[in-house]
Amino acid sequence: MQQQASEILVLMENALGEKKTVSPVLDRILEVLRGRAIGLWRCGKGKLIQIGFRAVPQMDEQIRRQFAEFTQEVSLENTGLGIVKAVVERIPAIGTLQGKESGLPGSSEWLQKFEAKQSYAVPIFEGNQVVGVLAISTNGIHQPGDAEWEILAKIAAGMGEKKLLGML
Repeated sequence: MQQQASEILVLMENALGEKKTVSPVLDRILEVLRGRAIGLWRCGKGKLIQIGFRAVPQMDEQIRRQFAEFTQEVSLENTGLGIVKAVVERIPAIGTLQGKESGLPGSSEWLQKFEAKQSYAVPIFEGNQVVGVLAISTNGIHQPGDAEWEILAKIAAGMGEKKLLGML
């Protein structure tokens, strides 16, 4: 688990350091965690700015495109999305198909379209400042502490420690 996270961090550091696309790195995370979709955003003034978004090839192309466009820039006031909630509340946000229960109705709608069961958005910290968010949607039901989420959390933590989003 630690080795996979370390390998992915090296790939991410290389991609961002060389100003290349992060798509192959996101594809790798998607493969390792058996996800349906994954995205990376950095914080801007009052909004999140998408760095990359990937989805499994089996996902409907129109849905993939819609989500990518919809989340190109997201206001930090849109707290119905896990990516925003994770940044605003400074803790991981778990979205489920039950939007009212999770408090993330926007994430719930996208999960249905993605044919996924859960999303997990992890804030990326540089020091005590949230600088971005890494989020994945999967068919599995997991909790913080499970191996899948620990890998994602380690990747997000490593990105912050290495100040990778500051390379942009």
